[in-house]
Amino acid sequence: MKRACLLLMTLALASTAQNAPTYKRAAVLADGAASTNASYLAFPAVLDLGGDVLVSYKRGRSHAADPGAALEMLCLDGAAGQVKARATIARQDGVIMQMGEWVRFPNGDIANYIDAQKKGQPSRIGLRVVRSSDNGKSFGPVERVGAVDGVEYGYAFEAVTQGPTTWLLAMTFTNLTGGTFSSRLQNPVAGSVDVLRSEDSGKSWRFVRSITRELGGAPINESSLARCGDGFLVAARGYDSKQWLLVTDGEFRLKTKMNITGGENAFITSHVGRPRVFTRDGGWYLLGRNVVAPKTPMRLSLFRFDPDTLKITRHVVLDNDEGKRVSDGYYAMPYWREREGKALFNVITYKKESGAPQIVRFEFDWQEIR
Repeated sequence: MKRACLLLMTLALASTAQNAPTYKRAAVLADGAASTNASYLAFPAVLDLGGDVLVSYKRGRSHAADPGAALEMLCLDGAAGQVKARATIARQDGVIMQMGEWVRFPNGDIANYIDAQKKGQPSRIGLRVVRSSDNGKSFGPVERVGAVDGVEYGYAFEAVTQGPTTWLLAMTFTNLTGGTFSSRLQNPVAGSVDVLRSEDSGKSWRFVRSITRELGGAPINESSLARCGDGFLVAARGYDSKQWLLVTDGEFRLKTKMNITGGENAFITSHVGRPRVFTRDGGWYLLGRNVVAPKTPMRLSLFRFDPDTLKITRHVVLDNDEGKRVSDGYYAMPYWREREGKALFNVITYKKESGAPQIVRFEFDWQEIR
């Protein structure tokens, strides 16, 4: 009996063992060191168009509080992973444009929702958006999204479009209209992560449900969502060093949840920064910045988990397994390409070591890391 228990324990530990890929390629797409002024490149977001890949990112002078920071875009050749074109898609005097998030609407339009800020506290000034009707070749002016059911949002996290409907995760802030949400939360916190819904390709939105409230008022911010059966699977980063996975029904009512920080998951001692949850080839994955506190430098990690139990079954360190000092980085998004019959997992992220941050593309063998 003892031998059987020991064997089961060994198998369980092996299933979540830390692994570093044997196949890995890296390419710098944009280097802040090439600019003497706006050298801080950060927060990339990815939209896979099937052929080309669009990457938006912030170009500023620091991680935050840098008025005049712009949102730039790269157009990549998806197969080769090389930059085809560069453009600035959002800039306003005195305004910080960062954390842009792509949305592809049912009518074919592409939009980028921007966490617009000003210097000082409070910093949020309300979501801005730029829109393209020609598949990302050109974008219209920066526009203010405005209030949704009496509430103005400041930071958009991720969107899912299915059929005529687009769902968007976005966050409130107490200095913006309706930001306290005291009527919606049993235990009001600084902001609420909400689900918004559009049936007209983003021309108008309506409130669906507060994920914060579904978690009992948990203090969450950066979140991600994906369709899961008839409902959704959401990953939410907590201000309180908790990392949540939760499954909801089609109206975002909570069905099950789990805090995956600590316990059996000794490799997660805090949250997963800018989490991205997705499914591929029958598996479910969580991608993001992982810091094993208090001494281990941040790493880029991929976690595989069971959607029924929400337990992590595998952990792969995609970058910085060697433990170098990385002072900022690893907000990441994936896309896939096939070459010579092999599925390749591409990750776009940013990374700052000793110099200016870089926008980087990593390439992995999907079969090896999945």
